[in-house]
Amino acid sequence: MHQKNQALDLSVIIPFKDKAAMTLDCVRSLIAYGPPTREILLVSNNSTESELQKVTSGVRNIDLVKIIEYNHPFNYQKVNNWAVKQSTGETILFLNNDTELRPASRGLLERMFTKAHEKSVGIVGCLLLFGGEKTIQHAGVYLMPGGQADHLYVTKSYAKALKDAGSADFPYDISKDMPMSAVTGAVSMVQRKKFDAIKGFDERFIICGGDVDLCLRSNKKGYQTWYVGGGYILHKESQSRKFSPIPYNDFYWSYLSYIQGFDANVGDPFLPEITKEMHE
Repeated sequence: MHQKNQALDLSVIIPFKDKAAMTLDCVRSLIAYGPPTREILLVSNNSTESELQKVTSGVRNIDLVKIIEYNHPFNYQKVNNWAVKQSTGETILFLNNDTELRPASRGLLERMFTKAHEKSVGIVGCLLLFGGEKTIQHAGVYLMPGGQADHLYVTKSYAKALKDAGSADFPYDISKDMPMSAVTGAVSMVQRKKFDAIKGFDERFIICGGDVDLCLRSNKKGYQTWYVGGGYILHKESQSRKFSPIPYNDFYWSYLSYIQGFDANVGDPFLPEITKEMHE
């Protein structure tokens, strides 16, 4: 699909509000441990002038980084849909500014890129660990009864999940590629033409739920969601934004979306061993 060291036709979209140091750590780690890309778009959402200036100064000598401003009330879906329209890459990587690539991340985005270009594949995600690099934050998303969803192996030991893969506690091997109902939007990749075909993020969601909904609509369209194993990225979850309660609408639209993907007979169609006890 691409030659080693050749820049990927990939636009990286990183929304941020203030948190200059964290945002710069994300960008620097991407350049250090990720592949060359077409562009990195830093999308400021109502940042203060001082924090925006810190980010601007920090990326001044990085040619492929461009700062754009979306100064409207926060809505994760609207920010990203708008940013996609400003981007030029054939493939899109959505990346939270509270993520950080590590040495173990080398080659991961390239494998995600290759997977995303398979004809039948839609949204592609990967393994995320909490900041200490010992605990799993995300290894894919599974659906539960009642229109709910959760991350596979969240808060479980990374080392134990690798060592005990195939056991009753860890029936799924996180080092392998797997089809999934959904993956988190914190690190997710998709070809532009497929993103456009499913009409992007549903802007009725405000804070959360829209990433899973995007995957479920992609699946329904015939573009299967995949988790790519091997390597990981850190996710310092929710450090990028101050705590705010989840709007009722996000729960409502999540329920309506998630309930359609859950199979009452087998549980989550891709991770039935995780959900079998929930529906018995």
